[in-house]
Amino acid sequence: MFRKPTIAAFVLFLLILSLPLLSQGKGSYGIVELTGTVNPVNTEYVIDAIKSSQKNSHKFIVLQLDTPGGLMSSMRDLIKTILTSEIPVVVYTFPKGAQAASAGGFIMLSAHVNAMAPGTEIGAMHPVSPMLDFMKKDRKGDPAGVMEKKVLNDTVAYAKSLAQKRGRNVSWAQRAVERAVSNSYSEAKKLNVVDIVAEDMDDLLHKLDGRKIDLNGRSFVFKTSSLVPHFYKMSWKQGVVNRLADPQLIFLLFIIAIAGIVMEFKNPGLIVPGTVGGIAFVLFLLGIKIIPINALGLILIIMSFVFFILELYFISYGMLTVAGIASFIFGAMILFDSPLQGGGLPFSTILAMAIVVLAFVFVVIRAAVNIMKSRVTTGKHGLLGLDAAALSDFTGRGQVRVHGEIWNAEFDGDVRKGEVFTVEEVRGMTLKIKKKLLED
Repeated sequence: MFRKPTIAAFVLFLLILSLPLLSQGKGSYGIVELTGTVNPVNTEYVIDAIKSSQKNSHKFIVLQLDTPGGLMSSMRDLIKTILTSEIPVVVYTFPKGAQAASAGGFIMLSAHVNAMAPGTEIGAMHPVSPMLDFMKKDRKGDPAGVMEKKVLNDTVAYAKSLAQKRGRNVSWAQRAVERAVSNSYSEAKKLNVVDIVAEDMDDLLHKLDGRKIDLNGRSFVFKTSSLVPHFYKMSWKQGVVNRLADPQLIFLLFIIAIAGIVMEFKNPGLIVPGTVGGIAFVLFLLGIKIIPINALGLILIIMSFVFFILELYFISYGMLTVAGIASFIFGAMILFDSPLQGGGLPFSTILAMAIVVLAFVFVVIRAAVNIMKSRVTTGKHGLLGLDAAALSDFTGRGQVRVHGEIWNAEFDGDVRKGEVFTVEEVRGMTLKIKKKLLED
């Protein structure tokens, strides 16, 4: 009599177990976010999400994009993954107010389908590098330098090839690189730069439904009804490392590392400055894996500390301090080889850190140096010149009290109990004493 309910309960149990599989499999799509700069950490995270979507048999994956740009190498790695993906990659500049600038524009061009939310923008894809001068032009209006021409022409060709691959506006892609052209979401739609303008994810799914694209030589039709989203999030390790992708934070870590290590060398055994400096240096090394730095800038900043410390030992009438300030400021200005506008250090930050460093060197380090130069008041050398009171009568050798401690003493002559002498010399555990003069 209990047979049928038992079977029904078993079937219901199997259905419940299969729900997670259904949400990640046939009736699902992936969502991944790329926010902030395009760097190795962000790129690895998105690439992993695309590959996981393929393994989980998602119908497609939506890359929600909001970036001012980033590293060319990281951008190319991501685009390679998009171009070879076995499922469609939809790149959506989202939310409203987001941007697909510089590297973001290239990623948008590479997408199987791209979309923009109202209030977003795309473009400004001109290459930027502190080591290249694109402002200097020849008679034809092209970059004057050979290296600048090579970089610009290569970048233009790359943008055009992506636009040709996806059937988008090739001339716009060329202008976006050569002239750093930018456009709003509506202008981009009219210019055949983007395929869809969508208010939100629901609107995007609605407009994707029934759309036909070429996917690696085969036809693919989007069917978005009843699909379940699967969100891909950064691991905590990726999140922590990605937080270091900030030039100001990396610069601060470097200054803390130098200050801590210098303090430890000046005062061995303090432990705390050396520990803090060591941790900051490790975090600094992690940070420069994300954002490249200029080795010359690093050397100049280290030299500035050397100049400041030398000022404490030698009289240079301020010349070493001036050299240190100049070295620090110039080194900080060229420290980051950032391809982004604003990706370097603001001058206000550089100036503030220069003041902090000067205060640290001429207050903390100077105090440590003065202590090292001051007269030793502890140990055997600290006994010289102190009063020594005889504990008993003796001739030649006996015992005296110095600072509450009992010492063996030597004196050339007779000594009376309670008589006060002066410590003249320390010989191991024995003090040589002399008659205390009136002026002592």
